[in-house]
Amino acid sequence: MSPLNPTKRLLSTLGLGWLAFGGLGLGLRYAVQVPEVTVIIDQSYCPPAQWQTSVVQPYDDLYQKSQANQRKISQVVVVTGIDQTILAAIPTPDNLGKPFGQAPSPETLAELQQQFSKPVVLTCEQ
Repeated sequence: MSPLNPTKRLLSTLGLGWLAFGGLGLGLRYAVQVPEVTVIIDQSYCPPAQWQTSVVQPYDDLYQKSQANQRKISQVVVVTGIDQTILAAIPTPDNLGKPFGQAPSPETLAELQQQFSKPVVLTCEQ
C-alpha cells in the first residue's frame, strides 16, 4: 500500500474544502430568507421638497436594502384619491413620479394595510 502523492492529497483536500464551502454557501442562501415588504405610496399632491423627504428618501433607503439583499420589496402599490395601482415592476427611486391629485381616504389606506402583509406606507403628510 503506497500513500497518495502529496500533490494529489493537497489537491483533493483543497477540492473537498471548496466543495464544502460552496455547498454551505448555497445552503445558507436558500435557507435564510430575506424579509419581504409591500410598499404603499400615497401619491397625492404635496410640495416637491416635502415629497422628497417624506416619500422618495425613505423609498430610496428601502430600495438600497433591497438591492443589497437585506430586505425584499415584493410589490409597490400607488394610491391616489381616485384609484390604487399595483406596479408591474419595482421602480427605482428616480422613477416614482410626481405627486398629484387628492389624498385617498384614511379608510382606503387602512384597508390596503390590512390587505398586504408587512406593508410600509409612505405618505406626504401636510
